[in-house]
Amino acid sequence: MTAGMTSGALGLLLGAAALDVAANVLLKHSNGFQRPVPGVLALILIVVAFALLGQSLHTVALATAYATWGAAGVILTALLSRVLDGTALRPSAWAGLMLIGASMAALHSAG
Repeated sequence: MTAGMTSGALGLLLGAAALDVAANVLLKHSNGFQRPVPGVLALILIVVAFALLGQSLHTVALATAYATWGAAGVILTALLSRVLDGTALRPSAWAGLMLIGASMAALHSAG
């Protein structure tokens, strides 16, 4: 494990986060697995997301990798909910998203 995160590892983590968010959107559209196609696709995406996360762990500490995946997932989910569902984000929510992003940047610069 190296001290810093490579762009390849960051790409794996962001890809894992994007797949996780896509899986959650599909899960919502599966209507509790009553629509099996989106439900099965969601499960496949989760497996691939965990595979990408696992690959990133060759060079990134688990805590850093999971924090990155989680933060990216929260930010992507909030933005996607706004686009797909029209979810309104109050100024405090935007501030929270910026704090999550800043926390992720601080974590990466520290190690």
